[in-house]
Amino acid sequence: MMAELQRNQHRGKQYDPSRSCSSAATISTSRSNQLLEQARNLAAVPVWESLRTESNDAVSSEFLLGFLERAGFCVDGDARLSHLAQKLSEKGGELSLEDFIDVVAGCGGLIKEVASNGNGLRVPNFQGLREAIEEVYEKVLPNRSGQNAGYIPQLRDADPEKFGISVCTVDGQQFSIGDADDQFCIQSCSKPLSYLLALSEFGTEYVHGSVGLEPSGRAFNEIWLKDISVPGSGQKHSIPHNPMINAGAMMTVSMVHPRLSRQERLEKVLDYWRDLSGGIDDCIGYSEETYKSESSCADQNWCLAYMMKEFNAFPECFNENEDYKKALEDTLELYFSICSIMNTCRGMATMAATLANGGLNPFTGKQTATAQHVRNVLPLMLSSGMYDFSGQWAFDVGVPAKSGVGGCVFLVVPNLCGISIFSPRLDENGNSVRGVQVASELVKLVKLHNFEVFSGLAHSKIDLTVPKFAEETREIAAALFAASEGDVSSLHSYRYSGCKIFGKDYDDRTALHLAAAEGQLHAVAYLIKHCPPGYLNAKGRWGMTALSVARRYGHDKCVEALIKAGGEDSHVIHPQSQDNDESLADAYHVVVSDGAPVLLAAAKAGNLDEVIKIHSSGVNLGVGDYDTRTALHLAACEGHLHILKYIIINFKGDAALFVKARDRFGNTALCDAKNYQHTECAEYLTNVIQNNMKGFASQEMMWTVGE
Repeated sequence: MMAELQRNQHRGKQYDPSRSCSSAATISTSRSNQLLEQARNLAAVPVWESLRTESNDAVSSEFLLGFLERAGFCVDGDARLSHLAQKLSEKGGELSLEDFIDVVAGCGGLIKEVASNGNGLRVPNFQGLREAIEEVYEKVLPNRSGQNAGYIPQLRDADPEKFGISVCTVDGQQFSIGDADDQFCIQSCSKPLSYLLALSEFGTEYVHGSVGLEPSGRAFNEIWLKDISVPGSGQKHSIPHNPMINAGAMMTVSMVHPRLSRQERLEKVLDYWRDLSGGIDDCIGYSEETYKSESSCADQNWCLAYMMKEFNAFPECFNENEDYKKALEDTLELYFSICSIMNTCRGMATMAATLANGGLNPFTGKQTATAQHVRNVLPLMLSSGMYDFSGQWAFDVGVPAKSGVGGCVFLVVPNLCGISIFSPRLDENGNSVRGVQVASELVKLVKLHNFEVFSGLAHSKIDLTVPKFAEETREIAAALFAASEGDVSSLHSYRYSGCKIFGKDYDDRTALHLAAAEGQLHAVAYLIKHCPPGYLNAKGRWGMTALSVARRYGHDKCVEALIKAGGEDSHVIHPQSQDNDESLADAYHVVVSDGAPVLLAAAKAGNLDEVIKIHSSGVNLGVGDYDTRTALHLAACEGHLHILKYIIINFKGDAALFVKARDRFGNTALCDAKNYQHTECAEYLTNVIQNNMKGFASQEMMWTVGE
């Protein structure tokens, strides 16, 4: 198959998308389909190449599965990956290019997005989010304050120890911890969705003629309405303050498929929840016992309903029923039934992600609500979704959310993800104690708050939209590059914006080390003046202080300034190259790139997934940093043989020559492997040089239209 594709490179004219319309009349449908298939196959080539970790001619199916799962894609439970799962179970083992094309048919675009450093994924740093959730879960787990809702037995008798957290991104990445698959009653978590159903049936203007937009400032079930003027009449009538309190939720329920029977209306609502939660039937349920309990102790809700009827608050669709008592009964009993729907933490997170995605379910692709209607519900959730705690929630957490007395709190982070927390114990406001604490702790670690602003490169929290290693490495690398170039104005700007200009890189080198190495006296003076205690004599990977570095490179004025400031010699000599082979004289010329530090940081960490993503996003594996150190050097220093193998297999060029690349200090990756006594790494690199191994260089291909 691929041989045929390669032959097609040299046939006819190169395909020009701008001519596709005029050419369509002369190309048969079968030929068009064939060309489209060729294009898809060719798009898979660079993805296959980037995923080769052990050999030049195959991708490990086991690695491919792990790669996707570590990125948050559950192959077994994701319908988009069902073909891939089936084909992998049939083929297994090593995947040739033709095997790979067959396996990824139907999900090639998603695989490409995952492999290319999350380019196209809204949350490329899913691993960072997962680690933050794990940390928060362990911190919150011991909190046993609060108590279950006690007004009905189904809530009172729920296991108070249950605790789960789930997250789902708008691209369908998932992670859950704890009791994430246990069903619970959604209770008031249903209110935003009932509002969306009413909007879809009647539109915004109609709905808000009967329910307001303002926080009530009162308890969620208080008997209180808001006076409004009837447009054009000069008269007033009273309506609920917003759809997130009991009165407002009953009002929106009155507009949910009002012309159907009560049972038909409930089935429609259940189907809607299945669509929102991923179409997974087994995560949505219904508790008849809870419904009966809710219905049996609903005097206050009936009082609210009669008051709204008295004040003519209900919409015209409600008043179409001449028997208003029957209309009230149908509305309230449906409201109780909807509160008795069962879901899981995982299902609630998918539902929240669907809202975060403008109503588009990330797994099924089904549009469950218009983006405009979702935009309408989110500010109401932010201002009124957490009962009497809503203002504090908006201040502290700053994310649209809704809680229910069943113990669930779900968060919608627009355009990024949905998060659900389940724990039955409630605080005095009726919110899950652990749910509130989880959200409060999570925003300390992750940039979720809608009103959080940051200055320049400075960041103290995880930015989910930036790939792993990129954010902190970029911040430190910017300071080190500025110091090496003597750019004091940039150092000054970085410092005032809160950047970590006094941090260390993957080699424990500081901006002061770089300024001293390059003889940048003004940068040295600036860093000395503003540095924190202990920074002046910080030691790099090889134990050298900035003073020792300045001495080594003969920058006398820098030496003088450092001594005057209290700088100390480390009395350590940087390890010298152990390779005296003259063949190293023709070593690879390292190109310094500001994109290199992220790659080097991933190589140091031994994180193969991130190295693959960085490489697939277009970063050359052979680039170097300000010290002309490469990813090969860092992997060798840390003894990461799997990283060395990946770099050699995927290096575009002469790998044997690349192994001879020297850093600022004259050392090759082989030197580093020997200096740190990583025998296997040293043997592997020696073998590369001795066998003059070549990196795999893919042939660039283009698909063509025949003459």
